[in-house]
Amino acid sequence: GLNPYNRGWFPQVFSIINGLPSGVTIHEIDEELDHGAIITQRQYQIESWDTSGSAYEKIMQIERELVLEWFESIRAHRYQVTQPEPGNLNLKRDFDKLRHIDLDEKGSFAQLINRLRALTHGSFKNAYFFDPEGNKVFVRIQLERDSGL
Repeated sequence: GLNPYNRGWFPQVFSIINGLPSGVTIHEIDEELDHGAIITQRQYQIESWDTSGSAYEKIMQIERELVLEWFESIRAHRYQVTQPEPGNLNLKRDFDKLRHIDLDEKGSFAQLINRLRALTHGSFKNAYFFDPEGNKVFVRIQLERDSGL
């Protein structure tokens, strides 16, 4: 993720949910999760048609580019760092709470669409609800930008 935003578990998921910036951070390791001194970063703007899966693919491409760009400097310890600012941290249990969709939950269409976008990642069965008979039903969303605009 783009530290200090959405450190921890599946940062792109939480950037879609909370609107905080997304991207890649290469950092030193310290005793905290996704927290060490920052070597370099690159932001990725999540688009309204991105899902967790499409955002992840683009973020992984940026990560590969940054690793190749910075590998020699890091290996030779030739880099400057900046200290991370306070931010938020998301754990697996936070992701697990998002997965179950309560059909009686109140919210806006934007919140629902963003939640489904955040939980759609290829063939993973993330989002689900229980129907009146108790069946667990998995949900994914497909988004397509009008390329004619």
